[in-house]
Amino acid sequence: MLPFDEILTKYLGEFGRYQGWVLFLMCFAEIPVGFHQVASVFLAAVPAYHCAVPGLVTSRDCRPIPQALDMSIPWTQEKNESRQYLQCSRYNLTEQDYNMSSAAFWQNHSPESLSAGGTISCDRGWEYDCTTYTSTIVTEWDLVCSSNWLRQLTTALYMVGSLFGAVVFGDLADRFGRRPALLSCLLLQLVFGVATTFAPNLVLFVIFRFFVGAATAGVIIVTAVTAAEFVGPSERVKVGVLRPVFYAVGGMIMAGVAYGVRDWRKLQLALSLPNLLYIPYYWWLPESPRWLLSRDKAKAKEIILMMAKTNGVNLPSHVLEEKLEEDPVKEDATEPEEKPRHHTILDLLRTPNMRMKTFIIFSIWFVNSCVFYGVSLNITDLSGNVHVNFLISVAVEVPAYASLLFLQERLGRKVPVLLLELLTGVGLIITAALPPGSLRVTVAMISKFCITSGAQAVIIYTVELFPTVARNIGMGSSSMVSRVGSTIAPFTWLLADVWRPAPFLLFGVMTTVAGLLCMLLPETKGLRLPQTLGDGEEFGKGVTERMIDSALTTLKLRKGNDDA
Repeated sequence: MLPFDEILTKYLGEFGRYQGWVLFLMCFAEIPVGFHQVASVFLAAVPAYHCAVPGLVTSRDCRPIPQALDMSIPWTQEKNESRQYLQCSRYNLTEQDYNMSSAAFWQNHSPESLSAGGTISCDRGWEYDCTTYTSTIVTEWDLVCSSNWLRQLTTALYMVGSLFGAVVFGDLADRFGRRPALLSCLLLQLVFGVATTFAPNLVLFVIFRFFVGAATAGVIIVTAVTAAEFVGPSERVKVGVLRPVFYAVGGMIMAGVAYGVRDWRKLQLALSLPNLLYIPYYWWLPESPRWLLSRDKAKAKEIILMMAKTNGVNLPSHVLEEKLEEDPVKEDATEPEEKPRHHTILDLLRTPNMRMKTFIIFSIWFVNSCVFYGVSLNITDLSGNVHVNFLISVAVEVPAYASLLFLQERLGRKVPVLLLELLTGVGLIITAALPPGSLRVTVAMISKFCITSGAQAVIIYTVELFPTVARNIGMGSSSMVSRVGSTIAPFTWLLADVWRPAPFLLFGVMTTVAGLLCMLLPETKGLRLPQTLGDGEEFGKGVTERMIDSALTTLKLRKGNDDA
């Protein structure tokens, strides 16, 4: 019985017009992913703010009044002679103290006497600069100062929703099909996205965003699987690279929408309503023939015949008869055989070489996700126009994905991951050391390019490292670890309250370590990939020992030269 891949390569074509149509549907469905995954950059943006002062007007036309701030808010002198006003405290003065003219106030007070009188927390709330954002969840629910962690929590729980969705919708897609799973995800994105717009409080906002995150993760997983299942083996890398490009396209569209819509509720609605465009998917979206072959032979035959017709191919009748009658269960390599054997993550940790490779892969996935979202979600930390910076940060993802077509074909799987991780680390460490300005933004964007490309490269690398019988559990476990990284990412920026460059420095060290760990993994390009757990244990065995021996030899040679 011919495997489905052989049907594609010999008869239907690995990539024809029908596959192009399916790929378009999958890529188009990725655009809202680019909306929702990093929407908190604008929904939870933090504008400049200071304590509201009773009896004193401290802002006019959305801008602070420096003379009023001098009278009410403690400040520090910056190197450029400008004043940096504290955001979470004010002078301990009453409303009556301000019931006089500015000249009279300064006759009774001096900067020294104000400081000597002590400070109090912002007991009357805050006033926000609304020149960039007219409203965000931060300004609406005062998620600043002691409540700043709640802002990070909203993003973290969205990522927890993504973890939940990856598990649930991945399972639903296997049980009930790719088509109903994707349609459900697109519908949930619309329903809970619109519901988020009208959330009356922070609790419901977080709950609705949790389900948006779950649906968005489902879209990512189902579109990736469906796109890959319709094409032949030689086209899967290209399809895997092209699909995420539309995630970046979604991000670029959002940058333009956010520039024109500065109110968070209107912006959320503007990002959710486009899902109405996916209503025709109910009629246009086909089910995966790979999935159908073991469940609905007649429907699988219909789709395969439609593929042949659309691709302009005359499919011999014996192909379908042989495929549908003899052994449809074995059409997709070893996947159906994996279920009875019940492989778990423990199988990848039983033997030393496989265990080491698994932990290294987990570490790289964790770091990549944490750093990617850590940088993406906090692009506002860079100087300059936030909308322009965000647009550039998502635009660099397009060439980052495209570069893999060259890098992984010419340099293999290991070297691109290693180089991209190290370049990201060096770039982010330099970013931490640079002062605010265009050079810092440029280096940060180059680092974003490298981490984007590296994160996608390691996915392709991981597929080839795990043995076939445990590949699904390996990929699923790696994905779950990466979701933990993305959940932690928002909280890393709390370090900036202690030392501003700390998050970039931390990200730089993490990716540098991930790059060095990659040196301990074997190359996979052009090699026979491991099939069984035994093959996986033997695959790349001795790489670590050779690396250590090489390092020791180099050190001995240098010591000998120094002694000489």
